[in-house]
Amino acid sequence: MARLLSKENFAKIGEFIYRKSGIYLEEEKHFDKLAKYIDRRADELGMDSFRKYFFKLRFDDKDGDEFQELMNAITVNETYFFREKDQFEVLVNKILPELHAKMPAGKPLRILSSPCSTGEEPYSMILHIVEEGKVVEERDIEVVGIDIDSTVIEKAKAAKYTDRSIHAIPKPILNRWFVKKKLGYELGEDLQGTVDFKVANVFDKTQMRKLGKFDVIFSRNMLIYFDDASRKEVAMTFYDMLNPGGYVLLGHAEYMSRIVSVFKAKKIDSTLIYQK
Repeated sequence: MARLLSKENFAKIGEFIYRKSGIYLEEEKHFDKLAKYIDRRADELGMDSFRKYFFKLRFDDKDGDEFQELMNAITVNETYFFREKDQFEVLVNKILPELHAKMPAGKPLRILSSPCSTGEEPYSMILHIVEEGKVVEERDIEVVGIDIDSTVIEKAKAAKYTDRSIHAIPKPILNRWFVKKKLGYELGEDLQGTVDFKVANVFDKTQMRKLGKFDVIFSRNMLIYFDDASRKEVAMTFYDMLNPGGYVLLGHAEYMSRIVSVFKAKKIDSTLIYQK
């Protein structure tokens, strides 16, 4: 059976996805996956051509649900608790105490996880914060997790995880904050709801402005999927969203200094962080 997606049409839909999300799809890596998705989705919609599907995506998707379905299909969400744990240690041992000492009393400290996937990253922050215990006793800390994929946001809200997701959590912390289930683990009631999860596209300026200002932004292993222009756009969006003196933390293979020059790089032990 012939696929609906041709190499020529891959270029068309790839450009559309890039303009809407900043995600650049390489034909060699993504053609088969996208072609299979379009065949399945067109069949579900009763369509027999790429043209009809693409028309719906571009002109008959007023609420954005069709584009959301597409994003859910092509984005990669591979993560686990305490991944690159040195960054969480720097957060609770250095960054939060520093910001807490400088901030006016009564003002909440706000942290953004973008993208948050199924919640392992922001909940890793929460676990480190409650285990450290000192700053959270004296100041409210708000953690917001965003992702373009609505499916992973629903999973994050459910807070149910596989053995693989929790494999790096030390046993005492796991036993203290999680409940063992027949299949995997569930976050305990004490920590349920401690992260505010939202569907958001980092290239949608309106959505990002509505999130408000933050003191710390984690954005690990997202920028590697963008080209140079998109990386710069997202970096400047984060800069605008940060309060003065706030910090951005990227993945270990990402370097803000190669994207924009507006942040001041700091190195704490082996961890690079970037300050506004």
